[in-house]
Amino acid sequence: MGKPLRLLLVEDSDRDAAYVTMALRRGGWSPEVRRVETRDEMMAALGDGPWDAVVSDYHLPRFSAPDALEMLRQRGLDVPFIVVSGAIGEETAVDMMRGGAHDYLLKDRLARLHAAVEREIEQAGQRRAKRRAESLFQAVLRASPHPSVIVDRLTETVIDGSSSFIRQFLGEGQLPDSRKLSEIIRFSQQERVSQLLARGSGTAWHTVYYAEGVPRVANVRCYSVEHEGSSYAFVVIEDVTEQHYLKAAFDAVPDAVLVIGGDQRLLYANRAAEALFGTLYFGMDVEPILSRPSLTERWWLQATSRFEERRIVFGEQPWAATSAVFRFAGDANESTILTLHNIAEEEELARLATHDALTGIFNVRHFSAALQEGLSESVLALIDLDHFKPINDELGHAAGDAALITFTNVVRRELGPADVFARLGGDEFAILFPHHTLDDTTTAIERIFDRLARTPLRWDGGTRPLSASCGIAVTDAADSPAALRARADRALYDAKRQGRGTYVVAPTEP
Repeated sequence: MGKPLRLLLVEDSDRDAAYVTMALRRGGWSPEVRRVETRDEMMAALGDGPWDAVVSDYHLPRFSAPDALEMLRQRGLDVPFIVVSGAIGEETAVDMMRGGAHDYLLKDRLARLHAAVEREIEQAGQRRAKRRAESLFQAVLRASPHPSVIVDRLTETVIDGSSSFIRQFLGEGQLPDSRKLSEIIRFSQQERVSQLLARGSGTAWHTVYYAEGVPRVANVRCYSVEHEGSSYAFVVIEDVTEQHYLKAAFDAVPDAVLVIGGDQRLLYANRAAEALFGTLYFGMDVEPILSRPSLTERWWLQATSRFEERRIVFGEQPWAATSAVFRFAGDANESTILTLHNIAEEEELARLATHDALTGIFNVRHFSAALQEGLSESVLALIDLDHFKPINDELGHAAGDAALITFTNVVRRELGPADVFARLGGDEFAILFPHHTLDDTTTAIERIFDRLARTPLRWDGGTRPLSASCGIAVTDAADSPAALRARADRALYDAKRQGRGTYVVAPTEP
């Protein structure tokens, strides 16, 4: 069995038709031949296609090879067309080839007909495959979600474009002939796009262009294509206006913001986060930068409620951390938005609001609040630095400040972490001993006096001894803060009347 072949034969001679069929069979074909002699028969045969090849005599009484070839062209059929004739001139044969015929053979030399048919069928298949590929390319280009165009790199002329490009930049019109890309789209920096086309590949990031007079931002991507001796650029205009302004807005936020996926990979970080942690990149594992031995594992996954925050230390700075848990559409895992707010300044302001600027201990405001909260089962000691006025008068205010700081440092060394030590003003101080007995308190005061006696004021190459007087009052059930302070103050006055450098315990109210 030979190779199957559906052959449309334009021939009026039975003998010549038999010669053609025999030549094909000898060449290994098994032809199914349909012979036509007129235009009508040709029309009917074309309707019964498809045909693998057409072999046509040049002259027929009522038809001709040029007529048959024109019918194929009108139908848009790419079928191998081979002219087989007894005697036509070389010029006529050349005209036929120029008109679309694929080969020309003399009837007395049909030995190579089978090879010509095979060659032309193969080439026709290649042409069909190329057309399918080009059609597929056109379909893909048209369907591109981003506005895309094919541009001649030499002239910057637009060759073809996607439907999205036509809709966005031409309305519902058609691509104009011989117009440059810059004539269709107005870029704020056209030279960037021209340089990109000249380079042939790469991306012009955050390029500003105008759509209906409104500035927008796009990443213009370029891919070089060499085709049939010419160089083209496939240009994709990826509009990132919303993302650009959203990123700019997040970068303007002073707080560090990180978006963390359910797999603990980084999805986004703003500029403040990069300033805090250094180089950050999409998809990196966040555990090494966020984990802390003092915190629970993956602490950032625990959502914080309104007004709730965690205090975290990064880079020797305190940060308030808040976590919002959400889920991306279609994602089964929860993601997290972690916000870190630097609270160093706020903590400093809070410290200044509750601490004495000179000595660093608590101020009267904080002490009053602590006294109100810890009134029960506490002991209050009011303590004044003795002979403070002569130090100020004789040595100056700087020496007076040094005396207060020296005194404060002495006292702090003898106090526990729960004791509240405050400066009430000038040389007046107070110590609240929560949950202390009177014996515990007097022992602490004696230690303070003993250390103070061994720690003179050192100033301007000389020394001056320091001492203090103290009044102590133990709270009872009927005490108010004012009453407790009044009893301690009377005890302090008694200590000063006894010659200073001592303490007096106020009697319990009957």
